[in-house]
Amino acid sequence: MKAIQKVLDQIHDAEVVALTRDLVRIPSVYRPADPDANESRVAAFIEAWFRREGFTVEIQLAAPGRPNVLAWLGDATDGPTLLLEGHTDVVTEGDPADWSHPPFAADLADGRIYGRGAADMKGGLAAAMIAAAAFRRAGIPLRGRLVVGALADEEGAMLGVCHLCRSPIGRQLQAAIICEPEQNELCLEQRGVVWARVRIRGRMAHGAMPEAGTNPIPPIGTLLREVPPLQRRLRQGAERSRYLQPPTVTPTVLKAPLQGVPQANVIPAASELILDIRLTPGIGDDAVGREIESLCRRVEVAHPGIKAEWEPLGALRLPTKVAREEPLVRALGFAVKKVTGKAPRYGGVPGSTDGTILHTELGIPIVTCGPGNRLIPHQVDEHVEVRELTDAARIYAVAAFKFLEGPERA
Repeated sequence: MKAIQKVLDQIHDAEVVALTRDLVRIPSVYRPADPDANESRVAAFIEAWFRREGFTVEIQLAAPGRPNVLAWLGDATDGPTLLLEGHTDVVTEGDPADWSHPPFAADLADGRIYGRGAADMKGGLAAAMIAAAAFRRAGIPLRGRLVVGALADEEGAMLGVCHLCRSPIGRQLQAAIICEPEQNELCLEQRGVVWARVRIRGRMAHGAMPEAGTNPIPPIGTLLREVPPLQRRLRQGAERSRYLQPPTVTPTVLKAPLQGVPQANVIPAASELILDIRLTPGIGDDAVGREIESLCRRVEVAHPGIKAEWEPLGALRLPTKVAREEPLVRALGFAVKKVTGKAPRYGGVPGSTDGTILHTELGIPIVTCGPGNRLIPHQVDEHVEVRELTDAARIYAVAAFKFLEGPERA
């Protein structure tokens, strides 16, 4: 236990809080029309911080102005490689006037840090950074490699984690802790997601002469009527989970026309509907694809003359599941008990994270565990509890030690 305590002695609450506030104060909302509105500034801050701490650092450009920062201690030839993963992008702050605290001020009040990204997920990222630095500061060598990944574009197409999985260091990863806000629960399952864009192609015509064209809008009504039966079929094929809601199919975007200016007297050439399909373990990508393809064919039969096609938006994210017997889960369970004095709470992630890509592409076990109420991301007055934040830093450190070093040196 002496080695673990030496590491924990290097983790100071005030530093975890200060680093979180520093990260939140650097806006990193991605706005394509603004060349400076991306993750580059916060990534530069993180890179400089790790270099000062003596880490080996690698910068990966996932897209222009959108870098991944990978920093590590130890050597992969000496043992396993563990990733502490976070993302640097945050969602829009919306109207700042709706906030009780300015969205990028990182105000500290009532035991909370307020700001866009405080929970989702600069708090978890700061906790991971401090946890990893504690090993170097304590002079405790690792049997293996501990990597901290600050990745771009989690809130979008997940370009950052996809780039990581294709890189040499990504292919060496053997397990990952996803530091997303889950109130420090150990989330052993998470729902996957398919964003399916169904496009209906008809033929333009004058609104006064609909018989001269093929209207692509009524087929959208047929699609919408098919959503509840599709959801029921997916639920029938899914495994029952004690942690996750069953699969859901939710229409989120409806658009027509797809080009040009909408006009009241013009039947558009095409329309589209985007479905947000959330999956639980037991459903594979082939099953989802067959269901949506069959849906398109039924719409074509119901509306002669139209063409229905679909495509996934972004990477397919399959659901994930890890057993409690997995060494990573055991290490995190030990860490929670040591840090909090309480037995770990287990749960599931209702959405999808970078961990789905890591699991799908690399086949590695992942556990999602991080500070912040799971219901607060993407809302005004986003915040993270300081107690959860500082506990998370210590949980990451102890779990990394147990996973990499093994019980004999703990």
